[in-house]
Amino acid sequence: MKKLLLTSALVFSAVVGSGTLTSCTNEKKGYENGVLTIGLECNYAPFNWTAAGEDNFTLPIKNSAGNFADGYDINLAKKLGKELNVEVRIMKLEWDSLITNLNNKTIDCIIAGMTDTEERRQSIDFTNEYYRSELVFITKKDVSDPYKDKVLNKEDVKTVFSGKNLVSQISTVTDSLLDNFVTEYGSKHLTPQGTFALAANNVSNGSAFAMSAELPVALAITKANKDLGIVHVNQEILGVDLSELGVSIGVRKGDDKLKNDLNSVLAKYSSEERANDMASANERVPA
Repeated sequence: MKKLLLTSALVFSAVVGSGTLTSCTNEKKGYENGVLTIGLECNYAPFNWTAAGEDNFTLPIKNSAGNFADGYDINLAKKLGKELNVEVRIMKLEWDSLITNLNNKTIDCIIAGMTDTEERRQSIDFTNEYYRSELVFITKKDVSDPYKDKVLNKEDVKTVFSGKNLVSQISTVTDSLLDNFVTEYGSKHLTPQGTFALAANNVSNGSAFAMSAELPVALAITKANKDLGIVHVNQEILGVDLSELGVSIGVRKGDDKLKNDLNSVLAKYSSEERANDMASANERVPA
């Protein structure tokens, strides 16, 4: 459900392994020639992360020799490769460069926990959803523990978050919605961090009271940070369209064949399979 800010300039880099903006390589064959090149961060567990080694769940990272990607998105990538009978290649790219790399044809699609938003639809197209999530807050455990069996209503949220420092990752829906907490509850919206891991550090060290994240991501963060816990809130009070809590595959505008082919696979991907695959990914996230 990440929300990418549009950029006005295209910057090219010949350093493919850097994970930043890249130029097309000679190895790129394109979906029409049997290769599906997928862009993602490999740093957004449990959707995707860089694994310690190769196993049955991973795929090699094409632009990072000797490294492998794992996660819910990688499982989907494998499923797409099998169903569409194509070779799948994973490109590790910085979040803010994904849309540019897609439109530069460095990659064929984005599978990175990205949300279909009106702003993004100005520059790319999206498939149907491949996962729908819940937005939660991560706090210190002494804050979250009293609410572990409760979903906070608007009055509860006002009591807990009024005047508190809140943070999230830059250029995401989870960060954008914090402005509503500033308006509604007098919370303070801190400068967003470059990654969710850095935002979690802000909560751990006390410089932020809480951070916003998707539930699967929050589960991965609290698995690795035992001092942190999760607070659930009524989704209707978040001030964002609930449709924005789903994630979809990004494709280039006008690439209807790929979009339709991807949707044909997603149509056979049952809600039970999706839930099971996410649970499996969460179990594999390194502690």
